[in-house]
Amino acid sequence: MLEVLIVLVLLGVLAAIAWPDFSQARRSQELDESVRRLTTLIQMCRARAMNDGRAYRITFRTDGTLLVTRQRDPLYAPEQFVKFRESWAQLAFLLEHVWVEALLPLPEGPPPIDVDDNLIEFEEFQQDPTPIDQMDEEFHLDFETDGTSNSARWILRDAGGRGVQMTLDGRLGRVDVKSVDPEDPESLERPEPVAEEEEIPYEDELEPLEERP
Repeated sequence: MLEVLIVLVLLGVLAAIAWPDFSQARRSQELDESVRRLTTLIQMCRARAMNDGRAYRITFRTDGTLLVTRQRDPLYAPEQFVKFRESWAQLAFLLEHVWVEALLPLPEGPPPIDVDDNLIEFEEFQQDPTPIDQMDEEFHLDFETDGTSNSARWILRDAGGRGVQMTLDGRLGRVDVKSVDPEDPESLERPEPVAEEEEIPYEDELEPLEERP
């Protein structure tokens, strides 16, 4: 019995020592999976905008979360974006311990990308991304019916301090991903959740639009 108790104690000590490593590995996997999901979401919104003939939108909220909406009607309500109940739009695109840390809208004009011999290089910009909770308002990434969108660069961060920079060239729909310097997990402060000023309705909750003459 004594030997069994000693073995159990030793197993408990080993588990306590190894737990931080397991936790860090899980968080690292969450960041990688969030990058994959967000890249897929961008391609999905781009494809659906071209296929459906109405704009799709990814909103980067000031609490570091994302919201997916689409244009209610390109003719009768082009400025109104609503939520919709398709299964892919209900997924968690950023996993539990991952958030948008900072964002930089990129200038309009020629694509921020050079393609030479099939090598893709994004231009460097002097301005650093703005911390998401210091932005004056939410940022909308709008995918138009021709497949284009505005361009942006943002940083995803996980609770373990690891970060990834993603750059979207909206003209071509290309996404560049690279690692950024890690942060001390003890010094990280995740943005506070934003209070809903006005709940965005689902499309099927609204009355049908009246056609204009």
